[in-house]
Amino acid sequence: MRDVNWVQVTRASFFVLAIIFSVSVALQVLIAGTALFVNSGGWAAHASFARYFACIPLIMAIMAWMAGLSRRMLWKSMGLFGMVIGMFLTAVLSSRIGFLSALHPVIALMLFWGSVDMIRSGKRSEINVH
Repeated sequence: MRDVNWVQVTRASFFVLAIIFSVSVALQVLIAGTALFVNSGGWAAHASFARYFACIPLIMAIMAWMAGLSRRMLWKSMGLFGMVIGMFLTAVLSSRIGFLSALHPVIALMLFWGSVDMIRSGKRSEINVH
């Protein structure tokens, strides 16, 4: 039986989580779009779906540290998690501070771009998945 290289497994899992997070953000935007333009009843799905993938960047940060990935990847993961917190804050506080509503979709764009950037970094061997 072969020994499992846990560092490589963790790095590969990090890459997979980055893909899952990116797809989840895109789906979340799609759900918001259908709620806005098709059926306003979809806002409940938009609000609840985020809870399923909100912690992925935090898990990625822990995995980046455990796998010895670059500090850049660790900080990018933490940045994504910070943006997720920003998303929740803009959703909760937008009724009290109106201009925060405008930041909500902007942060969504940044989340998607940041996660895609991490995936592209992985393809350039920064994550070093074999």
